[in-house]
Amino acid sequence: MKTQALRRRLAAAGAVAFVLVPALGRAADVNDVLARMRQALEPGKDMRADFTFVINNGRGEDVRWSGRLYRQSGSNVRTRLVFDTPLDMRGTELTLRRRAGETTEARVYLPAIRRVRDVTGNTRGESFLGTDFNYEDLGFQHLDYQQHALREDGKIADRPCYVLESIPDQGWWYGKIVRWIDKKTYLPLRTEYYDRSGVQWKVRTFEHVKTVDSFPTATTITMDTVPLHTATRIELSNVDYNVGLSDDVFREP
Repeated sequence: MKTQALRRRLAAAGAVAFVLVPALGRAADVNDVLARMRQALEPGKDMRADFTFVINNGRGEDVRWSGRLYRQSGSNVRTRLVFDTPLDMRGTELTLRRRAGETTEARVYLPAIRRVRDVTGNTRGESFLGTDFNYEDLGFQHLDYQQHALREDGKIADRPCYVLESIPDQGWWYGKIVRWIDKKTYLPLRTEYYDRSGVQWKVRTFEHVKTVDSFPTATTITMDTVPLHTATRIELSNVDYNVGLSDDVFREP
């Protein structure tokens, strides 16, 4: 009887090991971590939220812009930001689209001059309306065009993280990107951006992570431009997922 009980315990332990070892192996794989991170950043079929940009000029002075954010996931990912305040920003829109296997398309509509600007190529690395975010930061970074490697694990605010280093292709505006990816939520809690000479240029942090409709969501995203001592913070509120957004929401101006 004791022998049979021991055999059952060993068989059960072997089954657990069989299940856990492949899972642990997958979690430590670069491509798997990247895929899970992208899924964590684009959860649900769609999303709606209110946003506030808080722009700090480095002298303690803040400017606030607010509006509405819409996102649609899937093979044809689309994002639209519509600004409502202040008065001189009202009606300004940023639309972003990433089709499967293609680069990001970005368009800005400026109502003051009734003009739509297409943001393509290297211009995607330009600052978005003077903030610390560039167009690519607000859109979809092209993970397929980078070289990736997992480094030694780290922690952010006592959260165990994968540390993933990415080297973009030649011609990109960042020379190296280092992400601290939460091992549980797969959100990139901290991302460091270096220029091609190795100088740390910007740092993005995800804070105030809350569970909304079962999806971990960072409700505060801050981008610091280190050499300039400036920062832009995006605060999200009234976040909802799977609301059934229609195609009309993503109409272009």
